[in-house]
Amino acid sequence: MTARRPVRAVIVGAGLMGRWHAEAIARVGGIVAAVVDGNLSSAQALAARHSGACVATNLAEILPRQSLDVVHVCTPLDTHAMLVRQAQQAGRHVLAEKPLAETAAVTTQLLSLASRHGRLLCPTHQFLFQPGVERVLAALQDIGQVLHVDLLACSAGAAGLFPGGPDGLIGEIVPHPLALLARMFPGALPNVTWQIQHPGNGELRAAGCIGTASVALLISAHGRPTANTMRVIGARGTWEADLFHGYAVFESGAVSRERKIARPFIRSSQTVLAAGLNLAARTVRHEPAYPGLRELIDRFYRAIRGAAQAPIPSSEILDVAVGRDALVATLG
Repeated sequence: MTARRPVRAVIVGAGLMGRWHAEAIARVGGIVAAVVDGNLSSAQALAARHSGACVATNLAEILPRQSLDVVHVCTPLDTHAMLVRQAQQAGRHVLAEKPLAETAAVTTQLLSLASRHGRLLCPTHQFLFQPGVERVLAALQDIGQVLHVDLLACSAGAAGLFPGGPDGLIGEIVPHPLALLARMFPGALPNVTWQIQHPGNGELRAAGCIGTASVALLISAHGRPTANTMRVIGARGTWEADLFHGYAVFESGAVSRERKIARPFIRSSQTVLAAGLNLAARTVRHEPAYPGLRELIDRFYRAIRGAAQAPIPSSEILDVAVGRDALVATLG
């Protein structure tokens, strides 16, 4: 495609994530050209929000149209591989909700197919593109040796909708923390030996080491309040990112009696300031939810136009898939 023509997208799956993808596409200057859903009324309802979008109940009905550039797969996990293959074989780029595929073996096949067809394939690991996370990743060297990374997710995310109940929800969430570790420690994730605790359906704790750093994941379908955070502890300070909202706060490693006394007040004021500025920025951008998704789509579209590299390298995508296999195997 030419660099000047807007990217024309197909949304497959007119549910919650399909709606958010469509909103983000419009915000970055793309065009929602078609909506596909087995429920025709759902497809029509989403298409009505985007002028000129056509509808279909099957992706195969839409793909022959030559003006389409990219397919957004926003359907249940067990449909991803089939839809991605259909889109790639028709010469379309694909952005798919995470997990990209059910196993690392299938992920490898899909990445190979994309390479053979000269097309881009990317999962929606949108946390990587939040302003807060990008600040943390850019400042890793400034905090000295990374000693510990803790990733916490307590979710109320419609557990009843996933096959396998709450454990199914865990399998859908786990690519997010793994994507952050894959970006932080390139190439190291598949070699982690995890110590895993699975005390109940929808509860997972996993710990391992990457070099001299310990890493820990805690994912809970029942823990409250809901939260999604990343804490990176270094020898010279600590970053904590709020992944629900997209901001991060830094605490200096300076040590003094006065600082110890003042720490709760410094920390609270930093959090209020960061959260307030973040909320204001998101309000200006009209971004009420899923921070990072719009930026990921924008970078993916620039890569489609040839103006940038793919936002997530294939090596990272596969590392996350391998890591996910290791963790979900314990869920039974």
